Amino acid sequence: MNLIKPPEIFDRDVEWAELARFATDERPGATLGVVSGRRRQGKTLLLYELARATGGFYFGATEATSTESLRRFGGAVAATASTSP
Repeated sequence: MNLIKPPEIFDRDVEWAELARFATDERPGATLGVVSGRRRQGKTLLLYELARATGGFYFGATEATSTESLRRFGGAVAATASTSP
């Protein structure tokens, strides 16, 4: 699957290509990807747009207690599951 980079993402061709390759890898088994970098460089936008392009799930973490974070995450998963075909 070749994912076209959304126009909202300026430049970042290499980063988009690597994320798209990772997200569309069809090999069996679990994998873990790590995205790191300086603050305010567009990591969240890349991941959000990747989730949209692949029909995936995106949950943006915010500062909250562990209990609140888990409640929000559970609610987001439930909302996504109830709207999935």
